[in-house]
Amino acid sequence: MMGEKKVLGLVVLVMAYGLAVTRLTEAQVPETCNGYEPLLFQCVPYLVGSGLDPPTPHCCDGARVAFQRANNDEAVKNLCGCLVDAGPYLNFVPQNLVQLPAACNIQLSFSMDHCIRG
Repeated sequence: MMGEKKVLGLVVLVMAYGLAVTRLTEAQVPETCNGYEPLLFQCVPYLVGSGLDPPTPHCCDGARVAFQRANNDEAVKNLCGCLVDAGPYLNFVPQNLVQLPAACNIQLSFSMDHCIRG
């Protein structure tokens, strides 16, 4: 019984945290994020999580759309700028961001390390 209360408490805490970190509204989306919204909105649970759970298929679809847009140096710069600008609102775990392409089996022409190191 005591274990169930702890689990329920943890679930409620995680749900409240999830609501808090996903409060990025369309009005708050940085201008550099035009076209990269699928990555921001669909991958938040993975990007802010422990990294132990794989990204959802919905997240991978959004990431694929966003990464396909990053098809030249300027677009990669915009994607990285978007992630840096949106980071304070969403509290991304940098390592999850770096691991996302591999976790979704997406080949990139650039390294996500570039986006978190600036």
